[in-house]
Amino acid sequence: MDWRDVLHIEIEGWGLDIHAGIVLGLFLAGIVVLLALASVSGPSWRVTKANFSFAGCGQVEICPSNDVAQVAHNAWVELKSRKAAIPFDPEHDVIAEIYNSYYELFRILRELAKTVPPRSVRAGSDTPQIIDALMGALNDGLRPHLTRWQARFRRWYDLQISDPETALMSPQEIQREFPEYDALVADLLSVSFGLSQFADELRRIAHERRRKFSIRKSKAAS
Repeated sequence: MDWRDVLHIEIEGWGLDIHAGIVLGLFLAGIVVLLALASVSGPSWRVTKANFSFAGCGQVEICPSNDVAQVAHNAWVELKSRKAAIPFDPEHDVIAEIYNSYYELFRILRELAKTVPPRSVRAGSDTPQIIDALMGALNDGLRPHLTRWQARFRRWYDLQISDPETALMSPQEIQREFPEYDALVADLLSVSFGLSQFADELRRIAHERRRKFSIRKSKAAS
């Protein structure tokens, strides 16, 4: 191979004429292609073990795609920024407001599940697992509490706050008069703990990347 196939330089008068040979051109084109592939391939994810017991899924292993990681991140933000996943404080929290937060959470998590593109589900990845976890958190983790308590408590609470005899009482004082208050709060604490744990697992899925492998040369035996 002639060196002109790599790089050819000619000096003509005061000018410098540089020509890249076919070999150098192919080499530079290869670098451009590799950089383009690296930019679109996205981050390198690692298999993450997640405890989705609250969602009825048990222990699962997920190697998330970008779509899965994005959904997990958005769900984590929503959970951690709402009362739903914050431990219930009997001294300051109002149960009716917690239920309002649960209602909004149902809507948001359903919408997040819808944002996962069908191509990602069909690709044979772990995408269906994150959808199952979101739906499980609603149907298996949250819905049983709401089915048992919400309608009964809201009906009782609405009557109490409209009663002139409770006009000087705070919402926290009124809700403590609920006939099954202790049982309701115990169940509420269990749900809020489960949602908080679920949010932590979503964070791990969204933010943990695959460790880079390093190759170390072994020392020659002396």
